[in-house]
Amino acid sequence: MRNLIVIGCATVLALSLSMGAFAGSITDTDTDGVPDSLDNCDVLANGPLVADSNNCFQTDGDQDGYGNACDVDLSNNNVNDLPDLIDVLGALGTADPAADITCNGAVDLPDLIIVLGALGGAPGPSGIGCAGSIPCTP
Repeated sequence: MRNLIVIGCATVLALSLSMGAFAGSITDTDTDGVPDSLDNCDVLANGPLVADSNNCFQTDGDQDGYGNACDVDLSNNNVNDLPDLIDVLGALGTADPAADITCNGAVDLPDLIIVLGALGGAPGPSGIGCAGSIPCTP
């Protein structure tokens, strides 16, 4: 399922980039190669122009329209809070795609550190219109 999401996003991206050549300049705030209007994490680079050994290209493990790179809201209540921390603690040592924020194939200490640092915040931002609803399939 995860591979299908990545392939689908790559197809949408390729189509939008080719159409963008005719539409003028395209805003890409995080300069990751994904236009803001299609970027599921538009202020933190998670696109094809980012050297990412974990292949975290637009990964959205819980299909809420926010990319894992900027989404630690695992409870999907639009707040990074205690339930999210509990979810990550419960997923430690697994390959849970929603809790694997670093996209390294495992929920581990780096994921936990990111969640701790994001407590009190909100997921995103995302340029995708359906962000915050599940399933968000642009």
